[in-house]
Amino acid sequence: MVSAIGRLLDELSWEGNARKYRGGGVGLENVLTTEVFQALDLLPRTAFLGRVLGAASPVSAGATAAIAEAVEQIEGADVDVLAGDATAADDRVKVQPDALIESSSSYVLVEAKRARGGSFQPEQLARELLVASHQGAGRVPLLLLVLGEEPPIMVKGHGRLSIEDAVRVGQESIEARLGISCAAVLEDASIAHLTWERIARETGAAADGLAAGDPSLAAAVRRLAGTVIDAVSLHR
Repeated sequence: MVSAIGRLLDELSWEGNARKYRGGGVGLENVLTTEVFQALDLLPRTAFLGRVLGAASPVSAGATAAIAEAVEQIEGADVDVLAGDATAADDRVKVQPDALIESSSSYVLVEAKRARGGSFQPEQLARELLVASHQGAGRVPLLLLVLGEEPPIMVKGHGRLSIEDAVRVGQESIEARLGISCAAVLEDASIAHLTWERIARETGAAADGLAAGDPSLAAAVRRLAGTVIDAVSLHR
């Protein structure tokens, strides 16, 4: 598997404008996502990434159970940052997840926005829910939104909307554009959200709560946890 840094460099190579990454790409969501989720992948899973997922706020009826399943399976999960294309509806619906957290029974598609600002395309949430439901078939799928601030969210051309209304806007557009019905899939889909600030707080609390043991190992874990907190602070 290509490393998170390798994926980030590949993405940069396609953009054709490396100047915006000067100074470390401060404020860019793909840089922040890579820094944070690569560290969470490497930290003790239950104590850190499991805790972060467990702090997410459910939006839909099935999200609480989907979060619980993801947390339950977190030790054996694969974390894939900047994972590339994922599709649904015979490849007519395509998204690029910021991260995937997958196990034998759980599928979490992560959509991350900037720590400051950031907006969604009109169809974005509906497309991501369709892809999560399709790719996570036979498992428990979840769309996890990582936001710079609590909802409502900014949707281009529609202003600030609740997450539920943003999904409905996307559903109507997709159905009109592709001539398909996706209401049943979206009604059963699970979605949750949390902020970058909440990720930093939960990571700090997990580091503070480390059990006494090998002091060198504990110091290494705290340093790695510190990179998560520092990244969120830097990109705000």
